[in-house]
Amino acid sequence: MKLRVLIAGLVFSIAALAAESGAELFQKAVTEERASGNLEEAIKLYQRVAKEFASDRPLAAKALVQAAHCYELLGQDKHDKAVKLYEQVARDFGDQREPSAAASARLAALRQVERAPAPATMTQRRIELPYQYDYPYPSMLTDGKREVYKDAATGALMISDLAGREKRRVFKPKAGEQVTFIVPSRDFSIVNMVLASPDGSRIVAVIKTDGTGYRELPASPCVPDWSRDNRYLFGCEDQPDGTRQLVRVSVTDGEIRKVQQTDGTRLVLSPDGRFIAIADLGAYRRLGKISVVPSQGGPPQLVADNARLMDWTRDGRYLAMVSQRSSGPEALYLLPMKDGRQAGDPVFVRYGSFTFGQTTSDGSLVYQSTPAAGGNAAWLGTLDADGRSPDWKPLRLSGSLRSSFNARWSPDSTQIVYSSPDEAIGQNAWVIRLRNVASGEERELNRGGHAVCIWATQHANLVCARGQLTPPFSVDIFSLSIDSGRVEPLASEAVNNGGIFFSSRDDRAIYTWRMLREQPVPELIRWDIATRQATVVDRIPGPISGGDWLGPDPDEHWIARRNKEKLEIRPMSGGDWKSLISLGTTQTAFTPDGNWLLYHDVDAAGKQSLFRVSTAGGQPERIGDFPAAGTTGSLRISPDGKQIITEAAIPPETWILENFEPKQP
Repeated sequence: MKLRVLIAGLVFSIAALAAESGAELFQKAVTEERASGNLEEAIKLYQRVAKEFASDRPLAAKALVQAAHCYELLGQDKHDKAVKLYEQVARDFGDQREPSAAASARLAALRQVERAPAPATMTQRRIELPYQYDYPYPSMLTDGKREVYKDAATGALMISDLAGREKRRVFKPKAGEQVTFIVPSRDFSIVNMVLASPDGSRIVAVIKTDGTGYRELPASPCVPDWSRDNRYLFGCEDQPDGTRQLVRVSVTDGEIRKVQQTDGTRLVLSPDGRFIAIADLGAYRRLGKISVVPSQGGPPQLVADNARLMDWTRDGRYLAMVSQRSSGPEALYLLPMKDGRQAGDPVFVRYGSFTFGQTTSDGSLVYQSTPAAGGNAAWLGTLDADGRSPDWKPLRLSGSLRSSFNARWSPDSTQIVYSSPDEAIGQNAWVIRLRNVASGEERELNRGGHAVCIWATQHANLVCARGQLTPPFSVDIFSLSIDSGRVEPLASEAVNNGGIFFSSRDDRAIYTWRMLREQPVPELIRWDIATRQATVVDRIPGPISGGDWLGPDPDEHWIARRNKEKLEIRPMSGGDWKSLISLGTTQTAFTPDGNWLLYHDVDAAGKQSLFRVSTAGGQPERIGDFPAAGTTGSLRISPDGKQIITEAAIPPETWILENFEPKQP
């Protein structure tokens, strides 16, 4: 009897040990899949679980589903193996409701892809997004079938088909909050978004497009990229010592794992999750270096030194990038890749403007294209005797208008100074030019990096600031003679960001704003030219960029700030802030006498309009049309109050490129 009890106990112990070992083996497979990115080894372990622990039907079914999922991640050549495993689960594990339902759902999706007729040749078509708002990467908001966007009327995050019929609300922000940045996953099932609060703070969160699963996550100064299984976001994290770390953030619990140090600003994860392609600051907007690093950390491999990163192809065999051969036009190329290294010569796809893009879950490339004239446009408006009814005419400036040209009026209202890149000479060849507004004649004054200049009120010279746009950030202030072009250095400051407003009326100082690393709230300062001393006029909370350069008025009477969606002003001499108007980010400017604030907005009929509101208070009034819809840009009123120069960002065109990958041998 004792022997029977002992044998029974041993059998029970062995069975318990086997069950525990099955769970441990499954967990080991999960680690290989998610932490190590070794999908082939994970598949072997999942299949061992299903075979050796077949009596544990819930575990076996779960393991087979995971193995099929790994085959999907490995690419199109593993498609049939994934289908067979899903078929096995749907057929043999009908009693396991959750794995069986998951397998059936994936089978339906994969078979739909099989039935979809592929185009015989590469095709390209323009996508007209049904819902527009001012967003720097519109190609990120669509997969060619759907669009994720912010509703202009309610501020809610929405998803819709491109016909604009089937739309639903994903997320409604709290009162005062605004959705400012959106990064959908490749399958558009989940969205990473940034919420801006009235006090200038930012909240980063994810939410499923069915409106569930809201979770807040750490912020990233880079444009993040999703893993294909939507479990991780890969982004960046700035360190206290000024360096930047490439990090992986878990969507489920917010856990951050540092990968390695980087200076990149654009990154894309390979479909199998093993490698990350990183573009440096140059390759983010212009041509620059592109490297590939293991997602678990390791030395980077330089794969291109004069290209712009797009994305990996769906099967991970190529990196799509834009490059330029000799002095020819830019073109899209596919760089063969194997194990994180270049595996052949680039494959030419087509010529064209490709400024930002990413591949979709069905293998297409959705990208945005800058119009031939550039990303910005400028207009000159002439006001009537009452300061109304601007008569707008295009202002055709020299060079590329791919970014703001920062035009400033001369004291006599006859000329402007502006800067623009001359990309025919070099990526950093910015030119400072003088232009006679009436005749259109221009004269070149200086070449160098990106600079912003203002006119000295009583002398024949300019005061300019030239920024260093890569770490360590700094700004050099110098005087530039209008007659001779002679440069006289004035000062150099280490700052995170900064920009000149205008010269004081007595030419003894300039007004500028700056943001120091140790002082994240932007400061409006008066900088004395003779003593090189800076005096803080005020600290202005909230974003200070683009249309938010509110600053002081030319008469040095008012300063302005944005506070909880209200535009507020107060005398520069001191006093209380008073609310003037509710106003989002847009083009704004004080009139030279300080009596009015002009701004761009939409009227009740939805028409782009120019408004003004009295600095004494009162209701705003519409004074005429506005020539563009873009709210990123500037508004500059001539000192005599008779003319306006405005610029606005032109929305890039969105295109989709289908069937562009070379056929696999």
